[in-house]
Amino acid sequence: MEEKRLYIPELDDYFAEPYIDEEEWRDIPLKHYYVHGGFRGTEMNGTEVRFCFYFPEKENYEGRFYQYVSPAPEDEHESEHLTGEDDKISFCLTHGAYYVVTNQGGFILNQGDRLYRSSANGAEFSRKVAQRIYGYKHRPYGYIFGGSGGSFKTMSCIEMTKGIWDGAVPYVLANPMAAPNNFCPRVRVMRMLGEEGMKRLVDAMEPGGSGDIYEGLDEEQREALQEATRMGFPKRGWFSWPFMGDGALMVLTPNIYQMYPAYFEDFWLRPGYEGSNPVSSETRDRVCFKTQVKELIQKKKVQDTKEFTSVDNSWINTMTGNNETPLIRIEEIPPEDAYLYHCRIRVLSGEAAGKETPIETIKEDIITVSSAFDGTNGKDALEKLAVGDEIMIDNSDYLAIQTFQRHQLPDESYHVYDQYRDSEGNPKYPQVPMLIAPFIAMSGGGCIPDGNIHGKVICVCSLLDESAFAWHGDWYRDAVRKAKGGDESDCFRLYYNDHCIHDDRAGYLDDPQHQVDYLGILHQALLDVADWCEKGIAPLPTTNYRVVDGQVEIPQSAGERGGIQPVVEAYANREKSVTVKAGEPVTFTARIEVPHGAGQVTSAAWDFEKTGNFEEELELHKEEGGRVAEVKTEHIFCACGTYFPVIKVKSNRKGIKEDIFTQCKNLDRVRVVVE
Repeated sequence: MEEKRLYIPELDDYFAEPYIDEEEWRDIPLKHYYVHGGFRGTEMNGTEVRFCFYFPEKENYEGRFYQYVSPAPEDEHESEHLTGEDDKISFCLTHGAYYVVTNQGGFILNQGDRLYRSSANGAEFSRKVAQRIYGYKHRPYGYIFGGSGGSFKTMSCIEMTKGIWDGAVPYVLANPMAAPNNFCPRVRVMRMLGEEGMKRLVDAMEPGGSGDIYEGLDEEQREALQEATRMGFPKRGWFSWPFMGDGALMVLTPNIYQMYPAYFEDFWLRPGYEGSNPVSSETRDRVCFKTQVKELIQKKKVQDTKEFTSVDNSWINTMTGNNETPLIRIEEIPPEDAYLYHCRIRVLSGEAAGKETPIETIKEDIITVSSAFDGTNGKDALEKLAVGDEIMIDNSDYLAIQTFQRHQLPDESYHVYDQYRDSEGNPKYPQVPMLIAPFIAMSGGGCIPDGNIHGKVICVCSLLDESAFAWHGDWYRDAVRKAKGGDESDCFRLYYNDHCIHDDRAGYLDDPQHQVDYLGILHQALLDVADWCEKGIAPLPTTNYRVVDGQVEIPQSAGERGGIQPVVEAYANREKSVTVKAGEPVTFTARIEVPHGAGQVTSAAWDFEKTGNFEEELELHKEEGGRVAEVKTEHIFCACGTYFPVIKVKSNRKGIKEDIFTQCKNLDRVRVVVE
């Protein structure tokens, strides 16, 4: 494999003038020495490359730093508002490291290399500052980490440089064909099944459910769900449908408008696209509703103080424009059952004729115009729109994007795309003239990942990830293996974690009844990669898994599964699903097991009636030095209904319950029908 041209910071005069404009001791969140600065002459689009360093007291320093790269470039102060387990600064300060974060040079279109160049120079300058602060010459070990879009940046940093970072932990991995393709089939399934269909799908995968996600679907719905499943959407992951929406799909769609806008016309006209099929769901659900502007309502400007810093929502920071576009009251409203999610407004008459822009919401007769990813609708996107003008509310483009993944097939290393090839390996559907997804990957990280890493890498992926499918980790592992001549074991690990989704927040879970966060596992991986690089202590082997038709499957028991996540099996009256009488005691038991070498069980707690409270911890009956534990308790349900009691468990490498940053978590559920 031809090696990429490595980036060498000391040869880049663009970053030749680092400066510090603020440094001081701070006591919040813990006592540390704070340094802020930037690089003169690096300003683009009003943004200069800037950094923040957070140094622990000397007695707590172990000669390393951790550096975070967010999915979308953010303010260098982005981590300072985080608390609890989410607090990256405190994790570093309490685990022997200083913390490095840059603004990655800001969000600059078509400047992907600026991302890893900014990160590399921030890392190298931090080493000089560390030597000054701690008073001795040394080379601090360095580790880069980031998730989702930040995994693009992490992979680019460890592939495009050598000697800057000793190791990396990319998590919830993207890959060069992920965006926007991952989001398309899931949106189509939700549209076609509707609310009732989605509820049935979720129930099928619950304890005591049929296990058949296709039960009750018509042929067209079944085919859509099979397509999404083969693309990698996790069968048990559909519980997230009420809150996951379409993710970053509308942030990514403008790339298609820019690179191949003809797609949105071809979809409705050319054979082989669903839009040209007169009996397809797309044709049936298409809305091209004409009406007139009744009133233009000037909006009050509101300062948005929300923080978007998780891997699941940081893309929102890239939305710009439409601070000036008024609300639009319309004469007639579309039919009540019309599919209007993320449609567009097109102006048909008047001085603004020909203009169009996304719609944020339609509430009764009021249209709110959306912001845009690329700034093309900055200020008033519909300038000169007037009362009486004819407009069209059009969902054609959003319907078209829902099968976009069919029309840009990559090479055979992306096995999930085999469903779009015939028996001879040829595409079943018309193909756009270029692969657009890799251009998005390049823009998001500065290079297209190929596995040629320079350092130790531990990947952390979620089995129920709704946005970055679990097989992405296997794809990158295979890429590293090929780059390393067929054996990646001396430089790479991949850990899969059950009941985790895409988001990396511990302080907020979208559905606490179905998910645990993976932050403790991520933090442990950061500590393990440091031990690997600094002490030669090899981490635990990669999780035992297999990929079957787009789905990642793992063994049931912790001993067979491996990795670092504990496993729990729970029962109600010794069953996964039980029917009882109101007022009748129910006995709940669970067996918790930690993979060999991964530590000890530290806690277990039930939530029987969906209160969201997991604070009452059970007595652990431990075996094998705490690697295995059993719990037993009773609960009485007074009201009739169907309940899904949930047990959540934690483990820690050293059996230390007090270290909130390294508690590895999992859960299990049972069904109790109370009559």
